[in-house]
Amino acid sequence: MPTVRFLILCSLATLIASGNQPHIVFIIADDLGPGDTGFMGNPDVRTPALDRLAERSAILERVFVASPSCAPSRGALLSGLMPFRNGAEPNHTLVRDDVKQLPAYMKDLGYEVASIGKITHGNDNRAGFDFDNRNISLEKIGIVSNYLEQRDSEKPLLLMVGIKDPHVPWPKKAFDHYVPEELTIHAQHLDIPETRRELARYYTDVERMDQQVAATLEAVEKHLGPEAILIFTSDHGAQLPYGKWNNYDYSVKAPMLIHWPGVTTPGDRHSALISFVDILPTLVEIGGGTPPASGYEPNEIDGRSFVPLLKGKTDHHRDYVFSTNSSAAHHTYPLRSVRTDRFRYILNLFPELNFTIQTDHNPKAESHYMWEAWVEHAHADPVAAKKLSLYHNRPREELYDLHRDPHEQFNLAQNPEYRETLESHRQALQDWIEKSGDTLQMHGEPMEILVPLPQ
Repeated sequence: MPTVRFLILCSLATLIASGNQPHIVFIIADDLGPGDTGFMGNPDVRTPALDRLAERSAILERVFVASPSCAPSRGALLSGLMPFRNGAEPNHTLVRDDVKQLPAYMKDLGYEVASIGKITHGNDNRAGFDFDNRNISLEKIGIVSNYLEQRDSEKPLLLMVGIKDPHVPWPKKAFDHYVPEELTIHAQHLDIPETRRELARYYTDVERMDQQVAATLEAVEKHLGPEAILIFTSDHGAQLPYGKWNNYDYSVKAPMLIHWPGVTTPGDRHSALISFVDILPTLVEIGGGTPPASGYEPNEIDGRSFVPLLKGKTDHHRDYVFSTNSSAAHHTYPLRSVRTDRFRYILNLFPELNFTIQTDHNPKAESHYMWEAWVEHAHADPVAAKKLSLYHNRPREELYDLHRDPHEQFNLAQNPEYRETLESHRQALQDWIEKSGDTLQMHGEPMEILVPLPQ
């Protein structure tokens, strides 16, 4: 009698031979905020290529990264594991050698797996890509077309394209059509000329990213055909205050588009809660495999496939999405958070520390001059002074009602009307910490405030 393994291998061989395994193109931008595209409703920024892709894609409106900095976010994407489980917890760290990563899963299904641009973090080459070229930019975007043109393989392809924009540095001069005085400022930022100037430069880099998306999609259409599955997302929010390195929606929510011909409905918007660790098992299932088991045992991952959502079999995926934060250069502030349909709860593990990031703590950082202008403005404006004080000094617990307060401006943790909500979210987070084995370790040394605030 044939063995189970033999039958599985025969089924895979039949699937591959029949040509039913689709080509998959996964595009990820670097430091793109959740609302900083046209298809997500931003009237100021120009993203025509993404807007056109959105018209023929499903739009996933509530996707959340595992951690709001590059290395832990990408490590979670490639492993299906939260940062403290895969080893890439602080920024600039790597997934452990013993952790199976996405390329290995897809190769098991018969896929060729290629990486162009920034997919893994830094110079890490252990993920196991068949092709890996990181030399990408708007000026060098032709490497996508060149790779596809010279590719000589009958295997299905998973092509991962990591566009490095809009990661800093941003262009020194903004495009002329971004007039700083006409831009809408985020609710958590100070509305002063320096903020508007930085936003114009950031939007210019977002537009450069969109131009690279356009070139990539053109190459894919030409060489892989119209049946290829197209996925677009970002690794976390922008390098602006309350963006990258925080756990607010502005920080950890990522835009996502999925164009799956014959499966997804163009223009559909899904509000189900999805975690970045869910991407790996979803790609495995799209590729014809069985997703790895989800759980807390050593051979299980944190992610679970959301293919049923894409196929219209359900409109729900998760009750809770958890995110973490650890440390990086100029930033040591460990925290954990949980997002539900309506609320976000944040546990700041060491509230006695100063919250800092590159922008306010690094004199060489891209937007540091903007932060200095904020502080100067705060000397004459008590409201601004309070806002900056709350930026550096955060309470142990934060609770936000996202239906009433989408920009997370009003912390309800001390509001007696929300006591039951606070306790239920606190307990949910604590249960997850215990089950997952999170040690809540602090990486790095506490940071001092670089630019003193007015008293």
